[in-house]
Amino acid sequence: MFARLASRRWAGPGLAAISGVVLVTTGSMAWMWALGVLLTLAAIAWGGWDVWRAARHGDEMREFAATHGWEYLPRTYEYNSRFWAYPFSEGEARRQESVLRGTYDGQKCATFSHVFETRSDKDSAPVTHAFQVTLAELPVALPRIDIVPQNAYQQVLKALGGKDVEVESHAFNERWRVRATDARYAHAVLDPRMVERLTWLDVEGASIRIEGAAVYVWGSGRRGTEDLAKRLGIVTAIARRVPAHVIREYRELGYGTAEPGAPLKGPDWATQGGVLNSRRYTGIGVEDTDPPRRQPLPGADA
Repeated sequence: MFARLASRRWAGPGLAAISGVVLVTTGSMAWMWALGVLLTLAAIAWGGWDVWRAARHGDEMREFAATHGWEYLPRTYEYNSRFWAYPFSEGEARRQESVLRGTYDGQKCATFSHVFETRSDKDSAPVTHAFQVTLAELPVALPRIDIVPQNAYQQVLKALGGKDVEVESHAFNERWRVRATDARYAHAVLDPRMVERLTWLDVEGASIRIEGAAVYVWGSGRRGTEDLAKRLGIVTAIARRVPAHVIREYRELGYGTAEPGAPLKGPDWATQGGVLNSRRYTGIGVEDTDPPRRQPLPGADA
């Protein structure tokens, strides 16, 4: 496994190293020879550092899980199907590495490195990218809202899509840019309690998103556990401030999330063991128990 990891992470630097070697062997001038040597050494150093950093990050997460009773997964792909916005929409070979899952302040949370690869063309070596994501689970799946710092790069804003939404708080508008496809829905979520929380100092510079059944902060690079409590504090606080009427509206529309393995609801004759149902409830004879067939989220991207 480590060999495969190393081979992927060395692919980009390895190409630079080869270029350096070519310059060394073909360059006829001293400066080209020197440049080739520097490129080769820099590529080798960068590749070694990247491999070491990823391995050390995994060790740190594994140690945290063992100490605090959280779940640790070295790799998973399950979040690929939950989130679709940048950076989850980018590249190939998408996966989540060094996954931590547990409970913080009474809420289910997780943090992981979302990793993907890009190529400049089909014949080029892949380049690996990592983004750290820290989330708190929500009881319903909600349309996406992005809350990013005012100084966010234009290319990031373009990747996010949607349109700008402003609220009535001048202090909030000076700090944040809100991107959503449905302004009515965005204003419903950004009520006075939510806006007030987003002016606290601990959220300064964070990129925050509500998407699907989660609130999460995300940013480029791998991040360890040194500021994990701060990130968890942000996402759990925002999750608690999603207005109750918004949660209720989307639950009634059928976007509530079920606990894995939760018992099925229904009348006693349907949920208890018997000849006809073989101890498996089919939903026959129950009204308004199961959510309606899901349609695209109102306010979600087309």
